[in-house]
Amino acid sequence: MTDAPDRKSGLLDARACLDAVLAEYNALYGLAEFRMAALDRRVPAAGATILASVGAIPVLSGPAQHVLLAAVPVSLIWLLRTTINHARSFEDAIRRIEELESAVNGLAGSALMCFQSTHPSRGRAVGGRTSTETVLAVVLWAMVLLGACGYLAAIQDGQSPTVTIAYMILLGAVALAILVDVRGWRRYRYRRLDPPS
Repeated sequence: MTDAPDRKSGLLDARACLDAVLAEYNALYGLAEFRMAALDRRVPAAGATILASVGAIPVLSGPAQHVLLAAVPVSLIWLLRTTINHARSFEDAIRRIEELESAVNGLAGSALMCFQSTHPSRGRAVGGRTSTETVLAVVLWAMVLLGACGYLAAIQDGQSPTVTIAYMILLGAVALAILVDVRGWRRYRYRRLDPPS
């Protein structure tokens, strides 16, 4: 003899599923807000700090100038990579939010949630418009600062041409690394991970 299905228990199970999906949805929106705030505020603040360092180079003594001229290009790579990391994480969050909207709609049997799944920039740019604008601004900023470093290195008194050429090669390598990182970011795609069975 088999037991008849308990409809009340089935409803509780559906409600528990919906609660779990909504809890993840809310947590991901918090993460998305954090990533967006990082892209909007922290990245420009870090860029301004690097700019201030470049502005200080002419008034420093020779050894301090050399240290900053070496540190700025490396810090630009760091700035771009952290920006790209925030952009990719933001992309992951909004794509997962889109999946959760679908899950809620499936459980409800109606299109109750559809902001991310119908957003105009969906699938056009990694991390949406905010990430695109921020990453491209950092790239432009980095190229300007690399040019400024190259100019400051070229006008230093008493520096051997070999050192200047080596520094220009370093700047070129940093510019190339930046372009390679941007290319990798543009190709990034969120991959849905199936839950363990």
